[in-house]
Amino acid sequence: MSLQRVLPPGASVDPDAPGARQALLDDYEPDPGATVRLNLVTTLDGRAAGSDGTSETLTTRTDRMILGVIRQSADAVLVGASTVRTESLGRPRRTPLVVLSGSGDLTGHGFDSTTTREGAQRADVLVVTTPRGAERVRRTLAATPHEVLVLDGGDEGPLPLGSVLAALRERGLHRIVAEGGPTLASSLLAAQLVDELCLTVVPRIAGTGIPIIDAAVSLRATPRLLLVDEAGVLYGRWGLSPES
Repeated sequence: MSLQRVLPPGASVDPDAPGARQALLDDYEPDPGATVRLNLVTTLDGRAAGSDGTSETLTTRTDRMILGVIRQSADAVLVGASTVRTESLGRPRRTPLVVLSGSGDLTGHGFDSTTTREGAQRADVLVVTTPRGAERVRRTLAATPHEVLVLDGGDEGPLPLGSVLAALRERGLHRIVAEGGPTLASSLLAAQLVDELCLTVVPRIAGTGIPIIDAAVSLRATPRLLLVDEAGVLYGRWGLSPES
C-alpha cells in the first residue's frame, strides 16, 4: 500500500520498498534543538481508542512504521501511567521510555521483557514520580530494571510538566516524543509545551471512545507534511504555535 505525498507534493512511498524507512526518516526529521513532539492516532470523530478501549485497534502497519521512525529521531518517549496500565505498554526497541506517574501505580505494565525476539537489548525505563509514588514504583517494578526520578508534585501529582521536561534535558534528553494518553496530551497542549503534532487519522467513527484531547486549547496548526494511503488513512506533521 503506497503513501502519496500530498504536502509537500512529491513521489509516493512504498513502505515495503528498499529505502522506504530512510525516506520516512527524512520526511519526519525533527527541527534542530530541544523539541517536544506529540504523536497520536485518532478516528475521524476525534477518539483515541478503538472497540477494545486501546489505540491498538486504530493503528495500521504503516502507522507503526512511522511510529518507529519518529521514535528513532527522539531522545526519549514520554507516556502517562494510564497508557502503561491500559495498553500493557512495553519497552521500546531503541529509545528510552519515560513514564509519568504521580501515584506510582504501573499495574499491568509490560516492562519485564528486556530483550527482543532477536536477543537485542530493549531500551531503559525511567519513571518520573512524586516522593509518595516512588516507593510504589519500586514495589511494582521490583522484578524489572528501571530508574526512578523523584520530583515534588505534591502527594500523588499532577507532576509539573515544565519541571519534568527541564529534568529530562538535564539528562541530555532534548528531543521528546510524547505518545499520550489523552490526559498527558491535553496537559502538554494546554501548557503550550508541544512544538509539533504528528497525527494519524483513520477513516473510522468510534462514537463513544475517549476523546483524544480533553482540554480548553486554542493553538494554530501549520501543516508541514501530509501523506495519505489507499485506505484513506492520513499521516501528518503539524507545527503548533499560540493563536495570535
